[in-house]
Amino acid sequence: MKLIGLLTAAGVAIAMPAQKPVKLVLKAGQAVSFPASVVEGKVVLGPARLGRFGEMPPGEGEITVGLSPKDKTLYENVVVVERTTRPIDFLATGLIGEIKIDERVLHGRLDAPVIQRIGATSWTVWLNGFEVGAK
Repeated sequence: MKLIGLLTAAGVAIAMPAQKPVKLVLKAGQAVSFPASVVEGKVVLGPARLGRFGEMPPGEGEITVGLSPKDKTLYENVVVVERTTRPIDFLATGLIGEIKIDERVLHGRLDAPVIQRIGATSWTVWLNGFEVGAK
């Protein structure tokens, strides 16, 4: 710790470890909450917390996405609740292994949850393609 302080005081640049990209993957009955902010017109995501569907309200500056438990239909619900400064749009991609079987565009809203159906035969649902939504 002292070495870092000495190097900093001497004006030596210290390489900080690069942040790993956030891979947001859900299975039926799960939810994920993560910070999302808009920096220079691009969406920046923070580290995600995994939990149960319906039991994770988002904190300030966060998005929570839940995937309903499997039932007898061929669809599950993707439920999105945002508490961000701007709406965030993204894709929910249903996958079996590496094969895409379904995909939905989710348009962020700050005034109400967003609910979309997605094929329930997916093993996982990958959240990706984050962009700043319309005001």
